[in-house]
Order: sequence, then structure tokens, then C-alpha cells
Amino acid sequence: MTYDNFDCEIRDGTAHVHLIGPGPSSMSELSDELVDLMLRLQEDAAVRVILLVDGDNSFHIAENRNSLSEQRCQGQSFESLAPELDIVQKIVILVQDSSKPVVAATRGAVTGGGLGFYLVADVRLACSTATFTAPDLSCGLFPIWGLSFTLPRLIGPGRTLEFLWSRRTIGAAEAGHLGLVDRVIEDEVWDTELAAFVDRLARTPQPVVHLAKLATQQASQLDLTSMLSYEFEAQQKCWSSQETAAGMAAYLSSSDPEFVTPASPDDS
Repeated sequence: MTYDNFDCEIRDGTAHVHLIGPGPSSMSELSDELVDLMLRLQEDAAVRVILLVDGDNSFHIAENRNSLSEQRCQGQSFESLAPELDIVQKIVILVQDSSKPVVAATRGAVTGGGLGFYLVADVRLACSTATFTAPDLSCGLFPIWGLSFTLPRLIGPGRTLEFLWSRRTIGAAEAGHLGLVDRVIEDEVWDTELAAFVDRLARTPQPVVHLAKLATQQASQLDLTSMLSYEFEAQQKCWSSQETAAGMAAYLSSSDPEFVTPASPDDS
């Protein structure tokens, strides 16, 4: 699948989505393509993992501050901004609600709206060369892309405010220390380690992958008793799954699992 802003190649169960183009993508250029891509990947039974990774372009989605500032100074209503917010909400929800694991991996500069897009993934990997910059609040617009949800949960409220208010750029090592990224990988082993991670994920029975994603999303809102009940029900679903049966057979024979057909996350 090829778009103007993305290049998607599906191999060995993983959809490798590369950000491409001559420069930072704008929302108007990006939105329709990204929504279409995510919907197509969700429906494609051959896709078991969605990997969002730097291509020609880093995770940089241009924030149209000049145009918005002009519109505000000309007295235009909030309605001029609302369509962009609706697009962002749809993209964020598509990623979060995807039954398939979404992994974001970067080697470059994560800035602008790209920071929110990167953080909304299920797992965030960064090369030691990566940098992260908060959105610019100087014109007075509130940060979007779900940052008000993801940042406090990842790095805490105080660090969130310091990061947003200072708008400083942090390196991968500090981002890993803060919890902004889940794993920092050295540049010389980046390709090998990234491939090993997504390959292992693609070979894991999908019901347990999907149910683990749901569990982590709900864990902060539910008590221990509720989560124990969830574990019981989730284990029942896993036990009856054809993919789990294939995974157990592979475990006994010390071989890679052979999934007869690409299964839905809740196959039984």
C-alpha cells in the first residue's frame, strides 16, 4: 500500500508503515490517508502487528500555527479549528482501539503533532539518536493528540508540566529515564533489535496479545478483584483459541508456531 505520506509493506505478519515525503506532513495532507490506512490494516487478516517507523520523514506532523493565528486575529470562530480536532480524535481512537498491537519506533526528531502520534502507540521504542520536543504553547493553543492523557500517565503530572512549559528538547536517554519511551536501543543494533521484537510479537497468538492490550488499558480504572475476574475470563478465551493451541504445540516441539490461517484476535 502506497500513499503520499506513508509507505506500507506487509511481510511476515507485520505491516511496516514508513513516514515518507519531502518534509513534515500537515494535518490536511495526512488525515485522510492515515485514517484509511489504519482501517485497512485493521481489516487485513494477514496483519498481526502494525509498526510505525521513521522513513524519509520523522514523527513530525506540522502544527499550522501561522494559519490558525491569522484566522484567530481575523476574528474567525472556533469552527475553523474544530475539523482538525475531529480528525486528530479519530486517528488517536483508531490506534487505541485497534485489536492489533501498534508499535512506534523512531531514530529521529519527534516534534509537533508527531509527539502525540508517537505516544499513542501501545509500545514506544527509540534509538539512542532520537530526540523529543513538546508542542509549542507560545501562541496559547492547547496541546492535542491525546497528550493530556498520555503524558501524565507516562511521566507524571509535574514532569508533564515542566516538559510542556519549557518546550525543551530531550534525548533518548532522558526520555527512557522519564518513561516517555519504553525502551532505548543503541544505534548499532537498532535494525536487529527492532526486527526481533516485532517478529516475536507477530509469532505470539493474537488472542493473548489483544487481551493483554485491553487489560493494560483498563488496569488503572479497575480494582484488583475486577482484574482477577478479567484474567479468569481472558484465560478462558485464550484456552479455547486455535492460535493458542498452535502456540502450545510449538512450545512443546521447540519450534515456531504454525498458524493455519490468519485469525481474528478473538478467534475461538
